[in-house]
Amino acid sequence: MKYWDFRESGKPQYDYIAYTDGGYRLPKNFGAAACIVLDGRDGKPLYQWSEASRYSTSNRQELAAIIHALLHVPEGSSVLVRSDSENGIAQLSGQVRSKKDFDLVQLYRKVKKERALQVQLEWVRSHSGDRWNDHVDDLCMEALDLFETKGTHVREGVDPDALISYICKQ
Repeated sequence: MKYWDFRESGKPQYDYIAYTDGGYRLPKNFGAAACIVLDGRDGKPLYQWSEASRYSTSNRQELAAIIHALLHVPEGSSVLVRSDSENGIAQLSGQVRSKKDFDLVQLYRKVKKERALQVQLEWVRSHSGDRWNDHVDDLCMEALDLFETKGTHVREGVDPDALISYICKQ
């Protein structure tokens, strides 16, 4: 899916599109975060990451994924962040004020300001057939499974051609 702004010169509206997700497993008390960053011009995957960690919450994982994605786009970029976390988006956009996870909200604001990023947060329905949202959900589940069975917690990098062919088959 591409986001275009035809009012101007036909250029993409965003330099990058990031999909993010977070998850949590009870009673094991660990969660995972994942993101993928796509080129805003052609939708080609540029970077993906997932990581599991102990003693967190689902919302902290969602926020961590968004921040991680923003750290992996060039400074001065415009970014559309698509997340299935209504609470996370509400916190980061200032619609909801809470002391809970305020450290991550502050970090988000700091990263956005210091890297001069133009960020648009957009909610996407989870498990609705959006291929990239489903992909980051799969990355979260994979990180949780690996952490639970082998103690492995980080998956980073992307082979864009292999990823495109894998995603397009689903």
